[in-house]
Amino acid sequence: MHRFFVKEKIPKAGEFVVTNETLLNQWRNVLRMEEGDKAILFDGDGYESLCEVVSLTGKIAKKNALLKVLETKRGLVPARDVTLYVALIKKDNFEFVLEKATELGVSHIVPVQANRSEKKDVNYERAQKILREASEQSGRATVPTINEIIFVEKIPNDVIVFDPRGEISAREFFAKNTTTPISVCIGPEGGFTDTEIDLFHAHNITVVTTGAQILRAETAAIVALALALIV
Repeated sequence: MHRFFVKEKIPKAGEFVVTNETLLNQWRNVLRMEEGDKAILFDGDGYESLCEVVSLTGKIAKKNALLKVLETKRGLVPARDVTLYVALIKKDNFEFVLEKATELGVSHIVPVQANRSEKKDVNYERAQKILREASEQSGRATVPTINEIIFVEKIPNDVIVFDPRGEISAREFFAKNTTTPISVCIGPEGGFTDTEIDLFHAHNITVVTTGAQILRAETAAIVALALALIV
């Protein structure tokens, strides 16, 4: 059964209209969906609905589709509210992090401009597309939010920073700290500078380590989220 995120509010019962042209093109020309076909739709509120296509053409204009809700149930929602602060890294690697973070169950993503960040901006339209598609694929009924870029100096003091220079084992820290919400932060290619680490200590930000081995930024993000999402 295909799953799709729609921007329209899905009613708990009855009919509703979908107007997203990209989605309609996929239904008509890629999947060759027809009247009577069924799909699972969700709008990000934590519920998902089994819907039937009433019309893709005909009474409803070609830029619209009419669907009928057959069944609504609570969908898969992350058990823990986790925010990922991720330093800006190369485009492909950053997009990889967006996809895998969504699959793992992150709730919010905050891009961070660090001293060693090679990338300076975010294509938010593409980022949101990746988040939506990863949510569809992974079966979750919510889509992570992605915030505006902040500078490393603006990282809140309740964030847990991952770095090989951390004095506390990440595994031990998360085994003892199961509160929610929680926020974790990953550095850029090349890691955080000594000045940034000193800044974290000065602001009483906890710095944890996964060991002496050096992880790629995208690998560190997956490890951090895997640890943080274990409740």
